[in-house]
Amino acid sequence: MKKHNIKKQNDKKNLGWILVRNRLIAQLGINVFRYEKDAHKKHVKVAVTIIVAICLMFFSLYCGAAAYGYGILGMTDLIPGIAMAVSSIVALFFTIFKANGDLFGYQDYELILSLPIPINTVVSSRLINMYFWNTFITVLVMVPMAVVYGFFAKPSIIGFFAWFVGIILTCLIPTVIAAFFGAIITAIASKFRYASAVSSILGIGFVVALMILPMWVSAGGAGMDKIVNPNNGKVDIAGISNLVPEISNGINNIYPPVKFFSDAVVDSKLLSLLLFAGISILLYGAFVLLLSVDYRKINTGLTSHSTKGNYKLDKLQQSSMLSALYKKTIMRILKSSVCATNLLISSIMAILLSLTSLIIGPEKVLGGLNLSDNLSVVGSAGYYVLAAIISMTNTAAVSLALEGKNIWIIQSLPIPPKILYDSYILTNLSFTVPTSILCGILVSISLETSFVGTVLMICTPLFFSLFVAVVGVCIGNRMAYFDWREEGQLVKQSMMSILGMLGGVVVIALCGVIANLRLIPASPNIITIVFIGLALIGTGILYMREMNRPIKE
Repeated sequence: MKKHNIKKQNDKKNLGWILVRNRLIAQLGINVFRYEKDAHKKHVKVAVTIIVAICLMFFSLYCGAAAYGYGILGMTDLIPGIAMAVSSIVALFFTIFKANGDLFGYQDYELILSLPIPINTVVSSRLINMYFWNTFITVLVMVPMAVVYGFFAKPSIIGFFAWFVGIILTCLIPTVIAAFFGAIITAIASKFRYASAVSSILGIGFVVALMILPMWVSAGGAGMDKIVNPNNGKVDIAGISNLVPEISNGINNIYPPVKFFSDAVVDSKLLSLLLFAGISILLYGAFVLLLSVDYRKINTGLTSHSTKGNYKLDKLQQSSMLSALYKKTIMRILKSSVCATNLLISSIMAILLSLTSLIIGPEKVLGGLNLSDNLSVVGSAGYYVLAAIISMTNTAAVSLALEGKNIWIIQSLPIPPKILYDSYILTNLSFTVPTSILCGILVSISLETSFVGTVLMICTPLFFSLFVAVVGVCIGNRMAYFDWREEGQLVKQSMMSILGMLGGVVVIALCGVIANLRLIPASPNIITIVFIGLALIGTGILYMREMNRPIKE
């Protein structure tokens, strides 16, 4: 009997690891490399992998360079806390974007729950998967910073061991925190008729709150103006001495585990390391147990839809094909928490940036960076900064692929391709046009721009967003694939999404550099007007060539 129970427990553990392994295989696209016969799909996957690897490599190098800067400035003791804080923030944001698509409301939920697998095993497998990816990001952040810290501080064996434990456990608490809030958001949304749409709104609201929190915390005045002398622009050593305890205390007050980890690394306090490890593991275990209780109920509420029992057909309204497709596309994005939080976050960031500039004032921000004399240059560069951020909201690039296996319905209906593409462009513009106008007005007020500057502050992001939307349709109609299993594969891991989000940023950044570095003998406003005209011409040419292109099969 005892052997039977042990075998049963081992089988449960094996089932959990099988779920984790299968999910990692699907996310990494390993089967595409192994079994895909279409050479084009293989090449696209290889290209995406190379681009992501290069971006991650530069991110890791940047973290190491930042740690080296702290060491040079005599702030070596801050490196462990900064490393853990950065890792935790990145893990928190990654998990927030993934919780309402990986942990709740995922596509194969009914299939997995129909298998003879305990609920807590399913929950653990999902959390372990998120933990794995967050740990991977933690390695990219903390390993180079650990090398730099070891070079400057020469820590003890306990300090090195604490770094290793920190790398393993740092992302555990942020993963649980983000998943906890994701569970609350999903539980609240499941009470409403349009559960997915409410979940998307609450998720975006939570992300906005996280972005505002650092601004509120930093309102105390610690900043660059305390370590840079505003008169000569040189580093003030005395200012650094005053700033070090402020930064350390601020981080410790916001997130106490940072103090435990820092004490373990810097002062070799074994008790602090045990407290950090114990709290992390206990929180994870408690969350799994609590979530397992109502996991089925929460997911059922999110994936099911309520209908009225007293429904009567009084009047049937008919709309045009364009209107119907537009409504379907925009609701498809808004009802998906994964799509809404990942595709629309850049527009929200642009609004937050504009509000910050209006409330705090550009002079104060630039004064802290010793750039007060460059306010006029910043004004013209603001056209392109707003345009670049807003252009990252490119729903048109993935709209066709989001049709998924239902693409045959679109292909079988007598719908001209132009109307379908127009619906994708209108959906993208529904998000970017109001954002461009609002942000342009707010930034113009804060910078007190002239009439021409105000017009360009609004028109530059507006017309570039139109250009990016049309380019997004071109990208999607050439790279779309419909055999995906999760929306996250399209939104975060596909080449069409990467090109749609970053392609416009590269083009706009080049235009901004040319306009503001005076590479052409003309004023920045004149150059910007020329670039806007070229963008409109390019938009028209691409639109005329793409609108009659057959829908990708």
